[in-house]
Amino acid sequence: MKRLVQRLLANLAKKTLRTYKPKVVAITGSVGKTSTKHAIAVALGTSRRVRATKGNYNNEFGMPLTILGEDPVGKSVTGWLGILWRGWRLSMGGQDYPEVLVLEYGADKRGDIAYLCQLARPYISVVTAVGVAHAEFIGTVEDVKEEKGTLVRSLAPDGIAVLNADDENVLAMRHMAKGAIVTYGFSDADVTVNDVAVDMRHDGDIDVGEVVARLNLTIHAGNDAIPVQLQNVVGDAHVRSVLAAATVALQLGLSPQDISKNLASYVPMPGRLRLITGIKRSILIDDTYNASPMAVHAALEVLSSIPIPATSQRIAALGDMLELGRYAEQAHVDVGRHVASLPIDLLVTVGEHARDIARGALEGGMEQTQVYTYANSADAARFIQARMKRGDAVLAKGSQGARMEKVVKEVMAEPQRAEQLLVRQYGKWLTS
Repeated sequence: MKRLVQRLLANLAKKTLRTYKPKVVAITGSVGKTSTKHAIAVALGTSRRVRATKGNYNNEFGMPLTILGEDPVGKSVTGWLGILWRGWRLSMGGQDYPEVLVLEYGADKRGDIAYLCQLARPYISVVTAVGVAHAEFIGTVEDVKEEKGTLVRSLAPDGIAVLNADDENVLAMRHMAKGAIVTYGFSDADVTVNDVAVDMRHDGDIDVGEVVARLNLTIHAGNDAIPVQLQNVVGDAHVRSVLAAATVALQLGLSPQDISKNLASYVPMPGRLRLITGIKRSILIDDTYNASPMAVHAALEVLSSIPIPATSQRIAALGDMLELGRYAEQAHVDVGRHVASLPIDLLVTVGEHARDIARGALEGGMEQTQVYTYANSADAARFIQARMKRGDAVLAKGSQGARMEKVVKEVMAEPQRAEQLLVRQYGKWLTS
């Protein structure tokens, strides 16, 4: 039954795309897919009718549902029949439909992106990064690169490859494109960014809802300069997402002025390096949606850059990084050593793999009194709450299975807003 529904959804999605012919902007990468997708939708604003992938609807079921404008309905037979009926009516034409679809292309195993590309062939393909995420099922980093490169190879001759020039594995994909290639990056790219500066106030006396950080940057494309100011946004990861978004918006004909205005409303999605006010006037860096080595290292740099009062501390709460296969042990140890090299006062790990983070930190020079390990995030959260001081900065990050959002929920100043601010605040996630 599941396979039948999948085939029917795929057929309706393809017919809908043939009927309305929207521009498909496709995003893939080992890190940054969802934030980049979100930033692209923000950059396009209301100048185009835009629909973006909801959440992580980036697989063989999620993508056709996005194309059809539907949400999954669990095991409801009548619900799925309703989706198929509405999808058939939509595919026949005559309805208002987006001009641009911004779709995330996920890959848990080899061949996933090829399947999604035959479902929705990209007009613009964006590749953010290549790393060891999902290596357990795909293979080596070279195998990951090959799988992600499918998004570029699938472009038509009139398509556009938008590539992160700061990642050598991504930049190498320029040879795979049949059409135009546009690169973005901090330097040596077609679209670059400079004058990146963060004005951040965290003096241990912040109030809920207060703007504590302003990130200023200028994007350059040829003779055009696009100034952007983002509120309560920190980290190079968001800068890259915004830079990629501006690059795509330029290819779709938006003016630098419109892009600048639209990006001013960019707010990080839940669980993606999002600043949240914590108890005891602390600041929380909520990066709990998922984790890969590249993303964890970047998040640690953000934590180390947060200004704190002299009597406060920086706390890193790190859970397992999953699906790394042969790279798992060394990747966790490397994260621990990175923690030890930074001005981080307390490390709390969650999960069996994350014990190697603790081991790496101790090997890197942290004291035993600074490193604690827990089997689950709930116990870790209670420990962190007891150890927190006024004005602390706390990073919480881990793969979905580590459930690090429980740490954030335990120490956030407004737990009643968890459903709005945090990831996985619904259904089975709340009982597991």
